[in-house]
Amino acid sequence: MRCGAITSPSWRSPSWRRWRGSSGTVCPGRRVPGTMTPTQDEWKAALSRRFTAFVEAYERGSLEAMSELFWHDDDIVVVGTHSNLHFRGWEQVEHSFRTQFGSLRDIRVTLRSEQLWHGGAPPSTMACLTVPAMDIALVAGGRPVTFEGIRVTCAFERRGAEWRMVQLHWSLPRTEVLVDHKYR
Repeated sequence: MRCGAITSPSWRSPSWRRWRGSSGTVCPGRRVPGTMTPTQDEWKAALSRRFTAFVEAYERGSLEAMSELFWHDDDIVVVGTHSNLHFRGWEQVEHSFRTQFGSLRDIRVTLRSEQLWHGGAPPSTMACLTVPAMDIALVAGGRPVTFEGIRVTCAFERRGAEWRMVQLHWSLPRTEVLVDHKYR
C-alpha cells in the first residue's frame, strides 16, 4: 500500500491534508478525516465563542465590541448582498457598522443551522466559518423587518494566540436595500 497526501486545491495548509493509501484505506499513524483531537476541539470552541461575540455585538449595536472582533487592516473585507455593500479596510467596515447601528433597532439574530468550520487546527493561522441559515429580525425606519435564511461566511486569522475576522460575507434572500451606506 502506497500512502500520500491528498490536498484541497484552494488550501495548502497541512491541516487540510487527508492521508489515504492507494486502496482508499487510512495510512497507519495518520489522522482519520472527520475525527477530532482535543486541539481541534479547542480551536473550534474558541472560534465559536468569537462568532457568538460577533452576534452579541451586532444585536447590541456595539461598535466598540465589533472593533475587538476584526483585525484593523487595510485589506479586510465585508460583503453583503447588494453592490453598495462591499467594504474594504477597517475604516470602511467600521463606517458600515456605525451606519447600521445608527439606523437599525431591536436587532435579534437566530442561527437556524449548525456552524460549519474549516481549517484552524494548529499550525494553521486561518479558519473559515459557514452558517447556511441565519435569521435577523429588526426595526428599520420604524417598521419591523425579518430576514430569513441569510447565508454567512467568515474568515478568521490567528495572530499569536488571538483569532479575529478578516472577511465577512452575508447574503440576504431579498433585494430591498434598508440602509444606504453612502460610503461609495
